[in-house]
Amino acid sequence: MKKLGRISISAAVVAAVAVAAATPAQAATWTRTAQYYRWTGFNALERGQGVATDGTYFYYAGPGGMVKATISNDSEVASSAFPIPSSLSSPFKSDHIGDLEYYGGYVIAPLEDGKNNYQHPLLALYNASDLSYTGRYVQLPLDKMPGGVPWVAVDGAAGLVYTAPWTQNAANGTNTLIAYSLADLLTLPAGSTLPVRRTITLSQPLSRIQGAAVWQNKLYASVDDSGKSVYSIDPNTGQVSYEFHQDAEPGDEVQGIAAWDLGPSGGQLHIVHVGSGWKSIFLYLQHYTRTS
Repeated sequence: MKKLGRISISAAVVAAVAVAAATPAQAATWTRTAQYYRWTGFNALERGQGVATDGTYFYYAGPGGMVKATISNDSEVASSAFPIPSSLSSPFKSDHIGDLEYYGGYVIAPLEDGKNNYQHPLLALYNASDLSYTGRYVQLPLDKMPGGVPWVAVDGAAGLVYTAPWTQNAANGTNTLIAYSLADLLTLPAGSTLPVRRTITLSQPLSRIQGAAVWQNKLYASVDDSGKSVYSIDPNTGQVSYEFHQDAEPGDEVQGIAAWDLGPSGGQLHIVHVGSGWKSIFLYLQHYTRTS
């Protein structure tokens, strides 16, 4: 499912290391760059679900908390070991953060209550400066988001926020992208239900989207299917297009995605995924650049 249920803390390396790959993987018009980060132990727990960026920092979320670190050398500048406040975990049973997003000085985190059968999908706002909770949150309509809210994406230029159901089926109409107003998210009173502005039917169902991010007017989705695929979605028409397979092993679990143009060597799409090793897990942040 969406949660990292198989993470075990390793006493091995806990620092991030930049690793040079001899032969970056190629697929379609995207190439994995030669540099990536790898973590194990607690550092993996802090980062194991999602990633967002403002162009200077990466913001991560995982079972072990939230982290803010520099893009240039992965230097941590802020962290929160217990980012879900009791004001949300008590009444809503929130226990899990999915793939988050950055916008306008805020980290926007999707919160789920998996142990409560996913009855309360929430979006909560955190201060990007220090990852402190702002006290602001909204509820998402349960009928639109059955099975939780594994990710959130923001299109600042369009003023829209996107989510999608975890399990999608054209027969029951769950092959959808849900659009909300960004202004509503930022201004409605805390605890309000976020009104749906538009429901977009996708040209094909995309179950198991672990994260999504907007780049050049398209939504790029990291999907934990058998191919560990990335798809693009046109939010105006709902057209789904295959982009590439991620450079991951069959047993790995791909997770969240961020979009920011860091140049040909830094890539435009930045994706975290979990790889299992003996008695431990490894978390990777890989970068993919558009080659044509």
